[in-house]
Amino acid sequence: MFVCRVADVDAAHAFCLANGAASVLPPIDRPEWGPTLRSAHLRDPQGTLISLQSY
Repeated sequence: MFVCRVADVDAAHAFCLANGAASVLPPIDRPEWGPTLRSAHLRDPQGTLISLQSY
């Protein structure tokens, strides 16, 4: 799993999709993980799970 902190989860998710990734979980707010946390999960073309997070 590759975890990446990004400024904008929605924009990073769209960028990854445009470059061959497959969405596992779309961008969503996760207050149970942190008061301002937003995340999305994708798989790259080789199958690696990617977690995008912003705080």
